[in-house]
This record gives sequence, structure tokens and C-alpha cells, in this order.
Amino acid sequence: MRERQARRSPLYPALLTGSLVLVAGLNVGGSYALWNGSAPISETEVRSGTLTATVAVGDTGSPTATSAAFDPAAFDGMLPGEARSETLTVGNTGTTPFLVAASLDAASAASTEVSWALAPGSCAAPGAAVPLGATPQNVGSPMLGSTFSSYCLTVTLAPDVPADAAGTTVADFTLLLDANQYRP
Repeated sequence: MRERQARRSPLYPALLTGSLVLVAGLNVGGSYALWNGSAPISETEVRSGTLTATVAVGDTGSPTATSAAFDPAAFDGMLPGEARSETLTVGNTGTTPFLVAASLDAASAASTEVSWALAPGSCAAPGAAVPLGATPQNVGSPMLGSTFSSYCLTVTLAPDVPADAAGTTVADFTLLLDANQYRP
């Protein structure tokens, strides 16, 4: 009995290699489809606009100022339990409505001797005050484009402030204002 030798065809390794390349090509080439997509949308309106916020101390708005400083004398010589208020005016010189959100710098927000609140309206007739801390809080209603609105900042010295702090100036604080786009 004779043993038969198996013949190997040179075509088999070529087909195997070609199949592997084809499978690899499908895996790599097809992966970009994960980033493509479309979806029908109902009839809608697309708008664009600008959001530009300004700030000024007092009852008159500024068309360009993005920072303002209170006069330290406004909070000079405060007594325990005393509250003092100052008006600031925020402007929306853009076209997109926004909500004003206010917060304090971390050091001021951590103070136990002084508290801050912001209310919509001038200090002569303020609205409901919002206590301020490190987390921004919305204050007032949305500001439409090309308008100015007054806000009343009230600074209160705690009634139980230590005697050595009484009569000092509350001047080192940063009031942070954010203009958050309003979508009705």
C-alpha cells in the first residue's frame, strides 16, 4: 500500500489572507458610521443673536463696562446688625434674553460675620431679595435685549460680630454676575 501525499494548493493561503484583509477592512472602514446620523425634525424656527451683559454701580447703566467697583465708603463704619444697600445696573446690550445669576467669591461666601443679598429693582423699591453664597442664584426676571435693569445689593453685618470687627469697613468681597441665556 502506498501513502498518498497531500498536495497543497498555493491558492489556499492567498484566500485566507484575502479573507482576513476583507474582514479587517469591514471592521475599520465601517466604524465611521457611528458618527453619522440624521433625524427628521418638525417645522421649527432657528434664530441667532448676541448676548452682551454690562454692569455699572448706581441707577444708570453702562453700554460697555463689564466690571464695576463699589465705593468702599458705602460700607465703612458698619455696626453689628446693620445693613447697607447699594444699587447696581445690569445691561443687556445684545439681542438674546438672559437671566442674571449672582454669587460671591469663596472667601466672602464662607464668612459668618457678613451676609449678602441681591434683589431686583433699585434700592428705593427693591423686590424679593435672594441670599448670596458661592453657588449662583437667579435673581429677577429675564432681561430682554437692549434693556437695563437695576438691582439692590444689601450687605448685613451680623449682630453678634466680635467687638474688634465692629466699625470696620466691609470692602473685600467680589460679587459675581452671570448672564445665562433665557429660552422661553
